[in-house]
Amino acid sequence: MAARKVPMALLYTLPCLLLIATQANAGPEGFVDLYVGTANHWRADVSVSETTSSGTTSAAASIDLPSTTEFGIRFGAWHPTYNWLGAGLDLGYHHAGAPGVDITAFPMSLFLALRAPLFPTTEKPGGRLQPYAMAGMSFYIIYISVQLDAMGGNSYQLGWPWPSTTANKVYGPYLAAGLAWQATKSLAIFGEYRYTSFDVGYDTTNSWIWPTANGRVDTTVRAERILFGISHRFGEAPPKKEAQP
Repeated sequence: MAARKVPMALLYTLPCLLLIATQANAGPEGFVDLYVGTANHWRADVSVSETTSSGTTSAAASIDLPSTTEFGIRFGAWHPTYNWLGAGLDLGYHHAGAPGVDITAFPMSLFLALRAPLFPTTEKPGGRLQPYAMAGMSFYIIYISVQLDAMGGNSYQLGWPWPSTTANKVYGPYLAAGLAWQATKSLAIFGEYRYTSFDVGYDTTNSWIWPTANGRVDTTVRAERILFGISHRFGEAPPKKEAQP
């Protein structure tokens, strides 16, 4: 599976938009979210191959990963003037496993957000009820182990957007949609659907000194999850502009 190149403009644009959203003359509304995964559907499409003096053997399978753990923290800000637009950063932890596949991942995600501020009040200009959607890019530090038909191996991949020696960066889309209810001025609860996908590919060998079997593992991971969390909201809402006579 060929390594994909991340457009460098994307790496610079999202952090800049985050800074714009948080560095405004009227204080922006900030948020810190804590979340856990509840209903999870993870699947790994795995292909493995091994080459020896006898030839090449390969196998492929689609494996459900029912054993999952997920939690994380997300923070960001809504634009002080256009309070339906925001940006942020998400740091998470995933573990998913089944016989033959085990994945531990630490995603760092940069995203833009849109929300509909429904039923706003003076204390809650963002609305009591807030449907929202988020989109961006996730970069992964990941450990993966694959064994299929006595072939495979494990690998550690460093895919966060900083210089490293990892040949194949692991990244994928960050897509989320949810509904938040702001119970008080500083506290909200939310439920969220999130979709994740990423590709992991690596070479294997049975010995670095005298190899007699070299192989390849390619895995595509897809996940659909329902998350629940609490959100701390802070910052001053911008004053309303009075109509000019």
